[in-house]
Amino acid sequence: MKIDISQLPETLTAPRTDPIYNCHGYLTKVPIAAIEPFISTFTDAGETVADLFAGSGMVGLAALRLGRNARLSDISVLGRHIANGYAKRVRPQAFRSVADSVIARARAAIGDLYNTWRPNEEACVEMVRTIWSFTYFCPSCGFHLVYFLHLSRGGAQPKNCPECSAVFVRRRWRRGPDVPIEVVSRSKDGRLTEQQVTDFDRNIIEKAATDPRQKVVPSLEIDEDREMFSRSGLGKAGLVKTSDFFSSRNAIALLELWRAINSLEPEDLREKLRFVFTAILPRASRRYQWSAQRPLNAQNQTYYIAPVYYEWNVFELFERKVAATLRSDEALFQDSPLFAGTETADIKYFLASADCVSHLSDESIDYVFTDPPFGSNIFYSDMSLFHEAWLGEVTEHMSEAVVHTTGKRKMGAEDRYGALLSRAFAEAFRILKPGRYMSIVFGNSSGRIWGLVQRAIRNAGFKRIPVHVAILDKGQRSVKGLNSGSESVVTVDLILTVQKPMKGDKVADTHELRNGDTQRLIAEAVKEMSHNHSHTASHLYARILRKAIQHHYVLDDLHLTDVLLALRNAGYTTDRKTGALVAENVRRIATA
Repeated sequence: MKIDISQLPETLTAPRTDPIYNCHGYLTKVPIAAIEPFISTFTDAGETVADLFAGSGMVGLAALRLGRNARLSDISVLGRHIANGYAKRVRPQAFRSVADSVIARARAAIGDLYNTWRPNEEACVEMVRTIWSFTYFCPSCGFHLVYFLHLSRGGAQPKNCPECSAVFVRRRWRRGPDVPIEVVSRSKDGRLTEQQVTDFDRNIIEKAATDPRQKVVPSLEIDEDREMFSRSGLGKAGLVKTSDFFSSRNAIALLELWRAINSLEPEDLREKLRFVFTAILPRASRRYQWSAQRPLNAQNQTYYIAPVYYEWNVFELFERKVAATLRSDEALFQDSPLFAGTETADIKYFLASADCVSHLSDESIDYVFTDPPFGSNIFYSDMSLFHEAWLGEVTEHMSEAVVHTTGKRKMGAEDRYGALLSRAFAEAFRILKPGRYMSIVFGNSSGRIWGLVQRAIRNAGFKRIPVHVAILDKGQRSVKGLNSGSESVVTVDLILTVQKPMKGDKVADTHELRNGDTQRLIAEAVKEMSHNHSHTASHLYARILRKAIQHHYVLDDLHLTDVLLALRNAGYTTDRKTGALVAENVRRIATA
């Protein structure tokens, strides 16, 4: 085939807002709109694309929409479940009907556990959500502080003990039991209304807590050898199993919904509803954060439970996700050649480590597009435990391509990560046909990790100079960046495309990698900012990385912190709300 790389843009903006992307959560997904231009450029219809770090299968979905075959591999049990759920096509009317039936069955099974009493109507109604609060004991006077009741109007945390004026320090004050504060339900005319929790609500909550079904709610232990156990302080918080993250009522509602789904006979409808079920788990847990302005989403990259959180009616969440799944199906299948009867796409997902894809034959793949884990940023297998407890199968986390920063596995973590990437890219090289291409999505604030990636690509046998380097902007800042206002983490990625040589080609015709003058690169990039239109520190860092890669520089000493320092010295600050770079005294915001 004839490859025209000139049609690929240098910067791709693919916001994480489309109905497919938002249908089911999975960490660091690449929107299919960012994948499709590469598949279109490097393959023809009917050819086969592979992804060795497939995650939730976005490469497979992009291939499906374009009439290509896909071979997806990952160690993630949850990833395979999500990918297969996306690709499972069902008839909308039958799907809605069976969803209504399982909800009705589960509602009947939990009885009155979601009931609340509306005094002005003198009637029991189903609660939509309940607001819960942490409580603390003052170390000076013993006062029992209910966190929510002492927030400012804007949601700022209390500063002092209201009894003795001792300074409030969350980490130092002993936690008391979480307490329900407010209940939201619908009035007869359908409006949402709030009311204070009453003894009626407390009695039902206690009834749920002592229900014998609590003992059979699917759950997994979160062991001390898990990276997130240490990072999130789970031992101190007493959160040592996945069921600890669900309220008593929601645990039972989820159990009965899961039972109803798994009793279905039609396999396609059952699997699609299991997909919907796992999609609601983060918001159905205690990780669904309250805020004074609006609900915040559950942080799916941490085990964090906010001091004020929601207990959201499971059936409300499920009904919404059924509708979202139908919107996703429409976007995914309506233009797909697979379902137009003109092509027969073949999408398969294998549970396998990226460094051993023995199910794929030598030189059988036309193109590889892959998105490896970004070093020590996120531990996918740890965060998948919530879902995999229900699925009944667990990812083998010891094979995960990550850099441990705590615990016994910290020693030698970077070397293990680099070695795994080298073996994975060697497998990609083996399965690719000669002369074909591999695109790698990657982002990290550490030049050291970038250096590992560079060497892994080179050692696998690919040509050392990428044929294309694009910046991928997913259009959303990280939670950490938003909270700090400093953009201390990278929020844009690079897509590097490299070529496998034809047989007989000499790889030595490219330049050896050499150390670059990182300070000069940074200084030039800061000086040229108005021309480059970099609008955040992450964008500027990505542009510097791209230039360094194109000049064959080793990236080990090129860190985001160096860029942040150079920007500060040049008179730039970061807007806390938007993350945009602001030139002091001029009030100029560098925008894209």
